[in-house]
Amino acid sequence: MKQAKTETVVMNSKNILSVLAAVLVILATGAKAQQSLGDIVKEYGFDWIIGKWVGQTDEGNKIHVIYNWQCDKHLVTINLKWPDYEHRGMIFYVPSKNEVVQIGVDNEGSTCQGTWDVDGDKACLRIEQTRPDGQTRKMAIVYSKVDARTMKTEVYGVDEAGKLTNEPRGTLEYQRKAVKGEKKAADKSRDTSRKKHKTKGAV
Repeated sequence: MKQAKTETVVMNSKNILSVLAAVLVILATGAKAQQSLGDIVKEYGFDWIIGKWVGQTDEGNKIHVIYNWQCDKHLVTINLKWPDYEHRGMIFYVPSKNEVVQIGVDNEGSTCQGTWDVDGDKACLRIEQTRPDGQTRKMAIVYSKVDARTMKTEVYGVDEAGKLTNEPRGTLEYQRKAVKGEKKAADKSRDTSRKKHKTKGAV
């Protein structure tokens, strides 16, 4: 009798493990089939924004911002720096709301959250910033591609109804810059090409 009970326990354990394995496979399959942020960005043609950009204000201060893919293109991280100011942010897709969301925090303790929309060949980020003292500020930043190496941003005010002001409060152009890893890879490729050329010439 004891042996029979032991066998029953073993069988039940195997059945539970089989069910759990099946559930995990189903969940994994569903997750893989789910649309990612990378799919959306590619579909609307905004993958050009990924990379490192440098802009300069009218006062001569340089702004550095890097957009990087993470988590198999389900997430974009943002690293923004300019004199005495730093901001870290994340952009991701929320399937249940069908929204592309951005959240962030800066070195002054302010937080922000917003959503992205597409307007033709421009991407619009509507965002609300909350300062440490509780005061809030709404704005919209419109991103557009000038050429392969230039990005333009326009900052608009947003009223209570969510409507943008007629004219931007500020405009800034950014130039694309090579990330350190990309520059090293490019230099290595050029060095290899030169060595091949020299070898052929020697022959």
